[in-house]
Amino acid sequence: MDDKRKKIVAYLHPSIYLQDKFAQHYVESLPTQVRGDFYRQAIICGAALSSVDPRLVNLISGFFNGALTADNVIKLIEQVTCYQSKSTGVDVIPPVSSGIEGYIKPVAKLAEKKAIVNLSMLKK
Repeated sequence: MDDKRKKIVAYLHPSIYLQDKFAQHYVESLPTQVRGDFYRQAIICGAALSSVDPRLVNLISGFFNGALTADNVIKLIEQVTCYQSKSTGVDVIPPVSSGIEGYIKPVAKLAEKKAIVNLSMLKK
């Protein structure tokens, strides 16, 4: 088995599911160069949520209506997992992410650079 890359194909059904329509609209609003990374990150995020509780992915995607808030997601996670957050304020986020902030921006810039190089090669 080759562990270098794995292709995953999935279909949205915007004419059947409203959530699919919102997801399609969101993805189409992203620059084309970052859509692949978004798909990859969305799959990893789904796997992470599912590892907490397998019902979360289905529930959160079911409640996605284009106006889903962080508060909605937190309350849903609390209800499903029976975990009561001691602090749901945004002040919780900096201590958790403070060590990785420096790595996020350069990676984004690197991805943009690669996309620009790839696009410039198409013109040749």
